[in-house]
Amino acid sequence: MIWRRVVGVAALVAAGTGLAAPGAQAGVTRAEGVLPPGQSGFVSVPGILQGTGSPHLYDQSPLFSSFKRKPLTFTTADRVAGERERPIPGVQIVRDAYGVPSVTGQSDYDLWWGAGYAVAQDRLFQLEAFRRATQGRLATIQGKSVLEDDLVARRDYYTGPELDAMAARLPVELQRRAEAYRDGINAWLARARLDLTRLPGEFAVLAALPIPDWTLRDTWAVGVFLARTVPSGDGNELNNLRAVQQGGRKVLEELLPLHIKGQRSTIPAGEGRFPQGKAPTARQERRALNRSLEFVKTLPTPSSGQAAAARRKADLAPGRLGRVGGSSMFAVGDRKKKRAWLFNGPQLGFSSPELFVELELHGPGTDVRGVTAPGVPILAIGHNEHVAWGYTSGLSDEDDLYAEKLVPGQPEKYVFQGQERQMECRNETFQYTTTPAALLLDGAAPEFGSKTERICRTVHGPVQVRDGGVAYARRYAIWGRELDTFPGLSALATARSVQDVDKAMRTVTWNENLMAADDQGNIGYWHPGLFQQRPPGWDQRLPMPGTGEAEWPGFVDRSKLPAVINPRQGWLANWNNIPSQGWTTGDGEATERVTGPLHRVGILQKTVARMAKNPSFEAAEAVIRRAGASAQQRTLLGPQLRRIAKKARGGAATVLGTILAWDGDYHRTDEAGKVDAGVAAWKAFRDAAMDAALAPFGPAGRKFGTTTSSSHVYDFSNGMAYAFRTLDDRQLRLAAAAALGRLEDKFGTTDPAGWREPRTMYDVGTQGAAQPDDLPFFDRGTWEQIVELGG
Repeated sequence: MIWRRVVGVAALVAAGTGLAAPGAQAGVTRAEGVLPPGQSGFVSVPGILQGTGSPHLYDQSPLFSSFKRKPLTFTTADRVAGERERPIPGVQIVRDAYGVPSVTGQSDYDLWWGAGYAVAQDRLFQLEAFRRATQGRLATIQGKSVLEDDLVARRDYYTGPELDAMAARLPVELQRRAEAYRDGINAWLARARLDLTRLPGEFAVLAALPIPDWTLRDTWAVGVFLARTVPSGDGNELNNLRAVQQGGRKVLEELLPLHIKGQRSTIPAGEGRFPQGKAPTARQERRALNRSLEFVKTLPTPSSGQAAAARRKADLAPGRLGRVGGSSMFAVGDRKKKRAWLFNGPQLGFSSPELFVELELHGPGTDVRGVTAPGVPILAIGHNEHVAWGYTSGLSDEDDLYAEKLVPGQPEKYVFQGQERQMECRNETFQYTTTPAALLLDGAAPEFGSKTERICRTVHGPVQVRDGGVAYARRYAIWGRELDTFPGLSALATARSVQDVDKAMRTVTWNENLMAADDQGNIGYWHPGLFQQRPPGWDQRLPMPGTGEAEWPGFVDRSKLPAVINPRQGWLANWNNIPSQGWTTGDGEATERVTGPLHRVGILQKTVARMAKNPSFEAAEAVIRRAGASAQQRTLLGPQLRRIAKKARGGAATVLGTILAWDGDYHRTDEAGKVDAGVAAWKAFRDAAMDAALAPFGPAGRKFGTTTSSSHVYDFSNGMAYAFRTLDDRQLRLAAAAALGRLEDKFGTTDPAGWREPRTMYDVGTQGAAQPDDLPFFDRGTWEQIVELGG
């Protein structure tokens, strides 16, 4: 793919002083972070074939690989001997040793103009890729292969006028901020048009010239896409439907249960239960499942391709928008000593450049540093003088799939509440072009043309799949309100306490987990957003009838969503697990959330609980190293493994002994670059146990049980957790014996000394011409920050 070879921007201009430096840091005593591979995305025209350009393309990868970070405390012009410029009166940009811009503006307009200008310097081609991707025009530079992505972007999102109408509801100050950001981007773009040394090489190679100005609509499209896709994905109803039609109700009850004993939640059980609306009784849940199973018998069995099409969200190569990989965070607070620590590591995979771009901003009432996505005038994650905050994807069930009964012979009419209704449909034409670069580098056949698709909506939402006499339409709780999240996120930059964060989180519409800490030792956690009250009498894991008998009673009161401030235990941890006891996953695609007590957050909870007894910055670093380089369940299952091994003999004893002699660390290597034999033994054992446990379910069980994320290579899948939850000790010893055969097949020996394999690497993707080296695999964040406050 050409995207393995091509990316964008950054060339600093020098000069200019004269603006007032921001005030000294108040309540943050230490802050460090890392963004591998680097801040920039600028590959020059001469550097296209080598993936070179800015010195800050890959300069943070060595820090990350060695568990080191750079300072995130505020940068001022008098403290940094870096590159600086004053592009217009009222704006100064100073770059640190890693190319991160510190923007100072004399007014709010100046500040956000400078932010747009600096982001365009670093990520101009990424901005172009983002706007094409989010408006369904990616195929115009990447070719026919991404037409499906373009279809999703137009089908499941909004027209230009709809975006404009949503933006018009935003507070005037945020609209003006977006205008300033736009103007800054276009100011750099105007300079780059006049000087090809400043223009990212991808534009010429991909024949993406001339470059149009950035518009407000571009900003709104990127913002909407981020608010919808990064926090959570579409539901998994059609896969669930196929599973129960193939394997019966037991597949759902065993492998995708609504409740699991020992489920790990971020909010401690003693701090309250937070169901999604009124929680049904066990009897009501059984009756709802019976009713839904009877209903889905009337539905055609969807193919695997149809199921994938229904939940496809344009897992877009440029920018990795919509790719949910998982994320971790924790906070420890000590109100007596007025000290707090916060860590956040959003896991969105590794790419050059990353989804995130670093910024430091100083203006009237604003002193903040962190990361955001290019294209939106928000500082998404970071810290100000008093508060630090971070996110992980919420992954909760905030949408439902409705099976619309079509009128025979009329594919755009359906039955709702006893009446025939006309779908709202339009034709969309998609252009596609094979670029000169693809022809040259990939040997692709020339493809130039267009394709017209019919896009329809019902009263429930966009039609994603048709099958027989049924159209499947998805209803989103956040529909038409994605941009309503902007005011709440903007308020974080000026929050002075955890209580201010609480007020902001009660207003947002997207479903991220958010954790915050302040310089008075307070910590808090929120699971915000818009959530439907589930229709009574229907199972939340399967498609619902679109005839009007399964409508949402309303939305969950946002003041009653999962949240806690200063839990009695003094710490909080989240790794995409459920927010609270009483909360269910529904039809969400993150099936690892039903791994119960073996969810990966368990290792984080254990290590953070120990840290809270004697907290420090160094202790926080130790938590990250332990959780980010260890097979999570090897640690959690230590007592069970020792019990199983006591009666093991022969091959089972060899495998279990090798695993128990290993501490779970997959980062440590010998002189040949190979890891402990326990790594291979553990993988073979867990896979053999899973296969044994899932065998009775056939293909339907494997669909639920084997899915894992590339961000969590050593983590348990749902099926692995099911195996260790249900198999007895004898069965697990048999699995260990079977694992020996697998190891012998792979390594040619039953001697553990021969089971050492190379360190697992992370294949770093690209959004253009960058050519970064692969990173050693870690279960860690794309961006990492540790902030110590107070004291």
